[in-house]
Amino acid sequence: MQVAALQFPVRMDVDANLGDLEAAIAALAPQTLAVAPEGCLSGYLPEAGFVAGLDDDVTARAIERARQMAATAGIHLVVGACVRIAGVWRNAAFCIGPAGQLWRYDKINLAQSERADFTPGDALPVFDLVVGGEPVRLGVQMCREIRYPEQWRWLAVQGAHVIAYVNNAIGSAHGHDLWRAHVVSRAAETQRFVIGANNAAPDQTCTTLIVAPSGRLIAEAGVGETVSVTAHIDLAEVSDWVINQARDDVVTITGARTQ
Repeated sequence: MQVAALQFPVRMDVDANLGDLEAAIAALAPQTLAVAPEGCLSGYLPEAGFVAGLDDDVTARAIERARQMAATAGIHLVVGACVRIAGVWRNAAFCIGPAGQLWRYDKINLAQSERADFTPGDALPVFDLVVGGEPVRLGVQMCREIRYPEQWRWLAVQGAHVIAYVNNAIGSAHGHDLWRAHVVSRAAETQRFVIGANNAAPDQTCTTLIVAPSGRLIAEAGVGETVSVTAHIDLAEVSDWVINQARDDVVTITGARTQ
């Protein structure tokens, strides 16, 4: 299965973001599973109150444009947008299929800067896709959720083969090595593929990268570069060997599902 992590700057200029997204998608082979950064279809800033500068109509048009891009290219796309739904703001990741399918994950563990403006999600869904004729179950995590391994394990227990990491981690002078290590750990401890796409910035807190279930680094983008990294992955590498040896008689992760 062909996968890609797309790295480009995330600005409050949605047209510029869409231009970078379209250019990245144009270079992909059909039936690729591609992941793009957090907030790029709406604009995003790591500061409280930035939603006042967002335009719902512009974001809605951007989401529709992303659906058209995915359909034209024949790809699956996971991409972030901040959206207002039923009067509340959600920091969301949309999973878009080549036939117009649209699924949504709402970030459940919000950054401190987001908590005054956004309502957190309350579910960790796993999406069933068919990529290149191959069934694949996809989970999604966003930005600071890298710090909560129980969420990633829950997705693995629910049968995810691949976890898309939709990221906008910037602004730390010394966080890069830690966050990169977290991504490798999340892949190895769940024995799942992780495809992580971050905002291209000189002060990225995490690189854009693709990691195998063994923790092996498959591909990685340079910090601050507008670039896509691609790889062919074999889902046969996904395993429950580690998870099946968990001492659930001592420690159990229980997922709460709300209606």
